[in-house]
Amino acid sequence: MDSSQTTLLRIAAFLIDALSIAVILVLPGSIASYAMAWIGGSVNAIQLVWYVALGIMIVVMLLRDGYRGRSPGKRLLGLRIVTPRSDRCGYGRSIVRNLPLIIPVWNLIEVFLVVAGKRRTGDRIAGTHVTEE
Repeated sequence: MDSSQTTLLRIAAFLIDALSIAVILVLPGSIASYAMAWIGGSVNAIQLVWYVALGIMIVVMLLRDGYRGRSPGKRLLGLRIVTPRSDRCGYGRSIVRNLPLIIPVWNLIEVFLVVAGKRRTGDRIAGTHVTEE
């Protein structure tokens, strides 16, 4: 069970990551699709821009904790994802632990668990936990 401070830091780190991804992907996607619409681009081309952005977002969400066991939000707030042997998370475990976040309904269960200060199912499956540095 996480302390209330760790729970708040985890929520804040997720929000930082989500905002970063949104700015990095949605802003260019919006500019590209508005530009295409302005010059008379096809609807299919505009859809393609958003499908590519969505695909990149999913990949980033899955891999975000793999680099040194910390996403940018976790790094900023002093959190780290480790295995029971205190190893870093790695990209494989990052995919496994974040997969529930992109599956509808399961992602709501994950949110409930984090807010309740409990270990996410993604962490249980990947064999990881979040610690403060």
